[in-house]
Amino acid sequence: MKVGKICGTLVAASASLFLFTATAHAQEDDDGPAKWGDDAKYVQTSVVKFKSGKRERAMEIIAEYFVKASEKAGTPGPKMVIHMQTGRWDMAVVWELQGGTADLEWYRSPNDVKWYEAFTEIAGGEEEAGAIMKEWSGSIADSMTNIGHYHTGEE
Repeated sequence: MKVGKICGTLVAASASLFLFTATAHAQEDDDGPAKWGDDAKYVQTSVVKFKSGKRERAMEIIAEYFVKASEKAGTPGPKMVIHMQTGRWDMAVVWELQGGTADLEWYRSPNDVKWYEAFTEIAGGEEEAGAIMKEWSGSIADSMTNIGHYHTGEE
């Protein structure tokens, strides 16, 4: 019991020391409030795991409908698509948040509306578009989305 209590005390002390030194370090060059910088670009990164046997059809849906809808609507496509060779995920897609973090305020952005209108037209109507979206959703076993940033000097 004493060993556990001592270890717990050491962990707490170490954590406190880290927090205070990290704060002090951050304040060394602090001249007041600061943002990440004008060179910070925000991105949304989504990773997808497809259901067994559904990846090929999902890629067809992307190529035949999603990409074409983006082109027709004049909306930006992803900055990067990565087809994973190892690990849990099958695909990663990186989208640049062109409006920065303000893009996160939208429930449905003007670009989303333009894209969906183009998608519906390409699909052949609202009912067909709904069926394709249902098929797309049904191909996904799991997904996760994160927001982050990079600095333009670090591309």
